[in-house]
Amino acid sequence: MQWVLLGALLVCGFWMVGAHNRIVGLRAAIVEAWGQVDALLARRAQVLDALTQALWDLWPGGRASVDALRSAQQQLSTAAQAVRARPTRASSAATLGTAEGALNATVARVLNQVEAEPELHANDAVATQMLALFEFGPQMIERRQRFNQACTVYNAAIRQFPTSLLVPVFRFETAGSL
Repeated sequence: MQWVLLGALLVCGFWMVGAHNRIVGLRAAIVEAWGQVDALLARRAQVLDALTQALWDLWPGGRASVDALRSAQQQLSTAAQAVRARPTRASSAATLGTAEGALNATVARVLNQVEAEPELHANDAVATQMLALFEFGPQMIERRQRFNQACTVYNAAIRQFPTSLLVPVFRFETAGSL
């Protein structure tokens, strides 16, 4: 009888280690996917910085719009730092999503204003940065989808029985999508 109990405990122990390692691996996939999103956010921030500097110099009447763009970019940067610290935290991902929505709305508004100003739109520095900015759209969609897919797989795994029994033991928490 003791051998049966010992065997059952060993099987449970090995299962627990395997399930834990699987969840940790899935969490690592989220971190890797976030790294790709984060790298793209950093590159887009550089383009936005160059665009805001060009607009600041060329468009004195639009400095309030440029300031709004810089402010929105700063909010996104702060939100990205929070996700960078812990990519699986749902609240950080939600904050980043909100900040990115605000940035996208501000970018759209500023670009519409720039389109209405022929001397700005015709400027090579502004046109180059605007073109570079448009190229980020499809890349961001693809990388966000990868991140969201990694979060979905992880969330499904921690909800699955009997793995769900380990959630409170190891403090696994639901990951948030972008």
